[in-house]
Amino acid sequence: MNASPQSPPSSSTRALGGVLRPAVTLALLFGVTWLSFQGVTPTLEDGRLAILVGFVLLTASVAGILASEVGLPKITGFILVGILAGPSLLGLLPAAGVADLRLIDRFALALIAMLAGGELRTDDLRPQFRTIIVATFVITGIVWIGVAASVMAVRPLVPFLAELPLAGGIGVALLLGIWAANSSPDLTVAVIEEKHAQGPLAEVILGITIVKDVVVIILFTLTLALVTPLINPDEAFSAHAFVDLAREVGGALVVGAGLGWIFSMYLGGEGAEPRSPLATFVFAYVLVVVATELHVELLLAGVAAGFVIENLSPAGDRMIEGIRAVAVVIFAFFFAIAGASLDLAAVVQFGVAAVVIFLARAFLTRWATGYGAKLGGATEEVRANAWKGLISQGGVSLGLVLLIQEAFPAVGDGVVALAMAVIIGNILGGPILLGRALEAAATSDEGAATSDERASAQGAPA
Repeated sequence: MNASPQSPPSSSTRALGGVLRPAVTLALLFGVTWLSFQGVTPTLEDGRLAILVGFVLLTASVAGILASEVGLPKITGFILVGILAGPSLLGLLPAAGVADLRLIDRFALALIAMLAGGELRTDDLRPQFRTIIVATFVITGIVWIGVAASVMAVRPLVPFLAELPLAGGIGVALLLGIWAANSSPDLTVAVIEEKHAQGPLAEVILGITIVKDVVVIILFTLTLALVTPLINPDEAFSAHAFVDLAREVGGALVVGAGLGWIFSMYLGGEGAEPRSPLATFVFAYVLVVVATELHVELLLAGVAAGFVIENLSPAGDRMIEGIRAVAVVIFAFFFAIAGASLDLAAVVQFGVAAVVIFLARAFLTRWATGYGAKLGGATEEVRANAWKGLISQGGVSLGLVLLIQEAFPAVGDGVVALAMAVIIGNILGGPILLGRALEAAATSDEGAATSDERASAQGAPA
């Protein structure tokens, strides 16, 4: 007697299985790691750091798969697993462990920055150049002034701001305003790579993000010096800030471009023998060491290096492909550590004020991007959707608030906590918005291509 054929599993059953498998795997990884640390002194000796590295890579990778199964960018999964395992929640990644993993984190940042620079191809960016430049300055100015006004509006709700004199409050508001104008090149690159996005929208978003990063760093450094007498009346303005600015920004661009040119010579021309992918990782490590020793901005140096390599060397594409081959591992580690660095206590401490600033920044970014893109001659699609790629904040944003803490210790802890509460929303919501925008653009492009094909088949004008 023949058994009746079994019906194939339904789509909902397959979808449930796709979610349950990574979810169970993630729970097992957390459980095994927690058990392995029971009864162990809280040090990072005797191989515990190596265990943490493996734990971060495995759990972040599985969380990325789980996020993808539920329709979220993998980056969101990486960040969430870092938050869950970090000091603010389960503590599997202690604060000391997060600090010790920073060296690997900087290496990952160098590779991400090189990937970002490699995406800036002059031939592709030339048609978008006017849009990128005009929109960058419009967005920066509007978000700066608008968020500064929002900070002053919520000042009574923030104890450390309410206690400051009016001049001091204005000084902190101006710093947080220009800080809020920053977007995250690292998150932007990661989502664009995950979605394999191409076209005007992706080019404009990436171009604005990177150019705005340079502009914000310059304006932030100048503002930090100019507001010093407002926040600390006993201190006067110091022109030394201009020297620091020239070294950190100008030096980063010069160092990155110089090292990139040397590496492009090593890669050779089109007929040269292909170099080992290991050379790219050695170069990234050299970039980290040089940037650290010279005290220049690593992200800008990496972008400059990647840009020069891609546009000067015919072998630049091979470098980019080499980084892309391991991009998932790099992104998983980098963004899991970024998530572990976030302080959830800040949300409780400054929740209402942070929500107001977060919403104000999002609204101002949306309006300013549409207005700036219109002035820059962008298409309707870019004007409507580019703002979704400018919400994310990441490593540079964290670095800027730490500079405020270092310059003004009296208010520094409060500024970091308030900014951290805002960043949590941006770092989680930004990638989701960007992913949706890129998917919609890809669908629109496919639809337009199909329409053109049908018109051509019918002999009608496309």
